[in-house]
Amino acid sequence: MRAEGTTTGRTRWAVIAPAAAIVVTALCLRGPFAAVGPVLDGVSDELSVSTGTLAVVTALPLICFGLLSPLAPVLAARIGLHRAVLAGTATICVGIALRSAGAVGLVVGTVVLSAGIAAANVLLPAVARADFGSRSAVVVGAVTGSMALSASLGAGLAQPLAAATGSALGGLAVWLAPVVLATVGLALLARGRPEVPAPPPASGRRTAILRDRVALAVMVFFGLQSLSFYALLTWLAQILRDDAGVGPVRAGVLVAVAALVGAPLSLVVPPLAARRPGQGVWVVVSAAAIAVGLLGLLLAPTAAPTVWAVSYGLGTGASFPLAMTLVLVRSRDVAQTGRLSAAAQSLGYLLAATGPLVVGLLHELTDDWTPGLLVLLALLVGQLLVGLVAARPRLVRADA
Repeated sequence: MRAEGTTTGRTRWAVIAPAAAIVVTALCLRGPFAAVGPVLDGVSDELSVSTGTLAVVTALPLICFGLLSPLAPVLAARIGLHRAVLAGTATICVGIALRSAGAVGLVVGTVVLSAGIAAANVLLPAVARADFGSRSAVVVGAVTGSMALSASLGAGLAQPLAAATGSALGGLAVWLAPVVLATVGLALLARGRPEVPAPPPASGRRTAILRDRVALAVMVFFGLQSLSFYALLTWLAQILRDDAGVGPVRAGVLVAVAALVGAPLSLVVPPLAARRPGQGVWVVVSAAAIAVGLLGLLLAPTAAPTVWAVSYGLGTGASFPLAMTLVLVRSRDVAQTGRLSAAAQSLGYLLAATGPLVVGLLHELTDDWTPGLLVLLALLVGQLLVGLVAARPRLVRADA
């Protein structure tokens, strides 16, 4: 009887431990750069850099995600899936440390930490599928919920941490602590996963997915929903301060709330969306919520800034787990999930990088947030249309 209880305990631990390591890792994949937006003024003052320069810096993570995401499956094929994610979190630690070293350190550190985040972004869905099989949609929901919480904590704690440490850069450095914790957890998980590295997929196999219509629809949808999220994650606090008359602390709190409301949706959307052959209803509902937030900020920013922020958060909070779910349900196996995830995040984040950059540069040119918000609203229409294509119940070709 005792042996049976011990076996049951070990079985539960074998499920809980890897899930916990994956979720804690996801908790570190948004906060380190979500914390930058609410303290942009402080960073600008401390480093004597312009808004235009900071717009470029805030776009760097997404550019790095786009350029480096295709390398993640190659790294995983050579050193193993779990070890590749471990290498990613270790790289994030180095990047956060470098980011505190002046203006040059800010740029270099941002690139380095973004490289680590890119690897973990791509490979966590494949890790979930490899470790949990048919239950992977639930784990992916927990992962995306943890990412939403990470973004919320990054935005909401940015001002308090800056005040506590005495500088904006000091507040950003605090994120080193949870990333170190995640790295330790992944090291223990990788130690229990004796993986035999496999040769990377042939280059023709990697590029074939770029010629598949289903895969392309998933990629573009991923990119457009990411563009909307990161543009407002970067600039929403500033928009609320300038157009809605909200104070800096409250603006940071509203950005945090907007990101936080996505966390419970991340737990609900993947399992529910994965049960149905098509996901068109989710595409429409999420786009409608984003539209309410954007239109409110455009037409009546002072009327109900909390409503506009929360509506935006609900829409983007549903869109991201939906995009991750589409990667799962449109692919045929673990290997194809990894390739589609890499392709979606590569093309998607390169597209998304234009959001913070364009909105920031338009504001610098016009001294007004309206042009940037109008661009985001127009791109939302594209997100809706391509999302309906990606939501059709079809699979990526077997040879892709």
